[in-house]
Amino acid sequence: MKITECSVVEDTKVKIQFDDGKILTFEDCWLRDNCRCPVCYDANLVERLAHIVNFPDVRVKNIQNLQTRISVTWTDNHVSTYDASFLSQFDFKIWEQSRRLSPVLWKGSEVVSKVARVEVDKFLNTEEGTKEIFQSLLDYGLAFVENVTPTIEATEVVCNALGGVMHTNMYGGMWTISTNLTEHSDTAYTNLALKQHTDNSYFSEPAGLQIFHCIEHNDGTGGESIFMDGFYGAKKLKEEHPKDFEFLSNFQLDAEYIEDGHHFRLLAPVLKVNKFGDVVHLRFNSYDRTPMAFADGEECRSYYRSLKNLAQYFEDPQNQFVIKLQPGTVVAIDNFRVLHGRAAFTGKRILCGSYVRRDDWTDKARVLKLIK
Repeated sequence: MKITECSVVEDTKVKIQFDDGKILTFEDCWLRDNCRCPVCYDANLVERLAHIVNFPDVRVKNIQNLQTRISVTWTDNHVSTYDASFLSQFDFKIWEQSRRLSPVLWKGSEVVSKVARVEVDKFLNTEEGTKEIFQSLLDYGLAFVENVTPTIEATEVVCNALGGVMHTNMYGGMWTISTNLTEHSDTAYTNLALKQHTDNSYFSEPAGLQIFHCIEHNDGTGGESIFMDGFYGAKKLKEEHPKDFEFLSNFQLDAEYIEDGHHFRLLAPVLKVNKFGDVVHLRFNSYDRTPMAFADGEECRSYYRSLKNLAQYFEDPQNQFVIKLQPGTVVAIDNFRVLHGRAAFTGKRILCGSYVRRDDWTDKARVLKLIK
């Protein structure tokens, strides 16, 4: 890419035209802040060296077009150069859209033929296999790694490859789930059915991924896992009950978890929406809601109406993907998006798994150049 023209306009802006016809205008303060010279920027550390508190009040003294880059001399005689390829990235609309995720919404069992199912050796040892799993998580919030040895140790290897085991002072790192209420005071540690929910609604930083591996189910039936695309449910709510969508995007719901030695609590909206109106984070767990005080009767009734309307999409069997997890199959779900539940069961059933922080799994996705 080359620069065909560059000039100072209105004293404080630099206008640049590229050989593809694109024209971008940069404020002089932006250019100075993004100077890539060794005094201002360390290319090896990929970090700025100049601190904002020392940001100089300067103007462009001279600008020179070197075709593949421009050279700017400032009024304090500092000289900066900018490559055309660097500057062309900052067309605002393109830059903004490039950082917007594009989840593929799904309904019920239609996701079966789309979601990735990758052999463990391929996932762990090839870039192709790794990309398949992470792209599936980005697109559908769901991915399966198959032929994993049904042990907690083998499952941990997969969890680490997905971004690393998330440690908490309550759950630890790797965990097992069985009908043992002495481990945690939680419905998950029973054989009862579980309605659709996300985990950690009482954490300020909930798990990014939830990993499940059924390593044993003997002498019993049931226990099917049920998954649902929460973003699809939120979309339906927005279309059919826009006032409820608006309410759940703004109202701070109180959630908590209490057991001996622990008390977690958080106020947060059920739906986190970005500037485009996209839902980027869903917190929904009917079990963890606390009794709340309301400003007035209208707010109270809006709370119950909107939660019920949203939950109806989550509990509609047509919207759910049901699967019986077998030893050897590890499933990873995006806990910011995909809800999970469980059918009641009999017999001895043991699941193992872990959480993975969102920052850690999206870090892997960026290294694979799947997102920016």
